[in-house]
Amino acid sequence: MAVFSGSNMKKSDILKRVGNIDQIAGIREYTMHGSKAEGLKLYNVRTGSGLEFDVLKDKCMDVCSMSYKGTNLSFLSKPGMVSSQYYNPFETEFLRTYQGGMMYTCGLSNVGSLCEDNGVKYPVHGRIGHTPAGNAGVFSQWINDDYIMEITGEMREAALFGENFILRRTIATGLGENSLKIKDSVENQGFEKQPLMLLYHFNIGYPLLDKSTKLYIPTDKIIPRDEQAKPGVDSYNMIENPVNEYMEQVFYHIVRKNGNGIVSIGVINEKLDIGIYISYDKNKLPVLVQWKSMKSGDYALGIEPANCHVEGRLKEKERGTLQYIEPGEIKSFSLELGILDGPGEINKWKEMYHSGSLQSGNSNSQY
Repeated sequence: MAVFSGSNMKKSDILKRVGNIDQIAGIREYTMHGSKAEGLKLYNVRTGSGLEFDVLKDKCMDVCSMSYKGTNLSFLSKPGMVSSQYYNPFETEFLRTYQGGMMYTCGLSNVGSLCEDNGVKYPVHGRIGHTPAGNAGVFSQWINDDYIMEITGEMREAALFGENFILRRTIATGLGENSLKIKDSVENQGFEKQPLMLLYHFNIGYPLLDKSTKLYIPTDKIIPRDEQAKPGVDSYNMIENPVNEYMEQVFYHIVRKNGNGIVSIGVINEKLDIGIYISYDKNKLPVLVQWKSMKSGDYALGIEPANCHVEGRLKEKERGTLQYIEPGEIKSFSLELGILDGPGEINKWKEMYHSGSLQSGNSNSQY
């Protein structure tokens, strides 16, 4: 049953009150104009609960801006919105077209540092995040008393004499919902076994991210990525005010899962009485990376479920942790991102978090 305006309302109740459902919720497609964003296509999604977000059709169907009841939740990096036509994989040029956003997809042949493997150069965080979607479309309709909204598309990462991947993505939500689900499948359409690296780079920004923000990760062990991160291990969950010339810190977490393999992470601003949760299946995404950047102007927190580490493909191979996908094989991944609104929802989530009973974001949400 659709939930709207604080009460349970059936389809007929809602349609009596609106001429067109787009009055209160829906998906609209836009084309951006001006500067380096010229021509960038995106979908704007409004659920009617106060949740609003953009999906970048031209950049891997990633989730960019996200807000709730007018409060921004996501991080937008200094380059801002940049069309894929400006993408340059050379060296660190990635940093000049990386928009951040609520979720950026890294992979599929490399994640993290640029590297060279068997004579092939792989750019920072791979190429898939700058790949436009094909076969893209919107599905919105009533199913009984629920108004369902979905965006689908597929991205191909392929090379002559190289890999041939298809990433199919569906982003789903509904009228009155405070959450969205990301459902991916990666198919190896080639005839050789290939390395598969995949990381979901969730990025939280101001004002959700501030000194009053608390981070909840069910961690058993924290491993700093490098010497630069070692001093921050004991304060990994402390959010400071912006610091000039702060050096980013990256941590690997060995996290606890519930009986179904689900991990749920919370980022909660006690002062604003708002938070988000990110839930995923650890069996499919066994590595959790945390990116902490308290630098002035680059103020962000990254929560990054992955099937790999972030030191690049060659290092992953040397470590013996590089994952593969067989010819014709399809691997599926599901994640959920949702809002915690007010002390009641926040306290309920924290109680379930501490008891280890979270199935996903809340007791009513299932994969």
